[in-house]
Amino acid sequence: MTQSGPRSVDGGRRRRLVALALGTLAAAGCAVFRAESLDVPPGHRLVLGRIDLTRFDQPSAVLVIAREDGTYRIDLPIDASWSPFVITLPPGRYQITQLRRIDSGQAVPEELTFPLRVAFEVGDAAAVYVGTLEIERAVFGRQLRVTVRDEYDRTVPAIRARHPDLPPVVARALMRPT
Repeated sequence: MTQSGPRSVDGGRRRRLVALALGTLAAAGCAVFRAESLDVPPGHRLVLGRIDLTRFDQPSAVLVIAREDGTYRIDLPIDASWSPFVITLPPGRYQITQLRRIDSGQAVPEELTFPLRVAFEVGDAAAVYVGTLEIERAVFGRQLRVTVRDEYDRTVPAIRARHPDLPPVVARALMRPT
């Protein structure tokens, strides 16, 4: 027996809405987990690493990275939801000079800017892993403890999953506090 009337229309509409919702979720899921291609400008190299912020009330910040000769500078946004990073830089010696906290997408006052002294080098390799930079804030005050860890075996595969066009060989040149 076939039922007609409002109840069967509601059931068909409900199935279509469920199918539409599942399709939307599947499309959104594919977009979230989709691989991102790497765009490397001429003369630049890929620089991979990871940043861990500890004891900061705001998980968002910006690291200021400058080439030692002063010819190149980049602000690297840090977000606790994805601390591994891939940036492009021309070869040279670099310093991470500053950590600026971000509050609601805007830079915070000067008193929440921390000086840093961490160096690394970008050589001729197409891609270089510079390590995991752990920045820990002292409970009280403006002091930071900076540690560099070699987590190549964990970080590079995680980045490669997101960027499958990463070169097959990633050189290792760890940052060092100066």
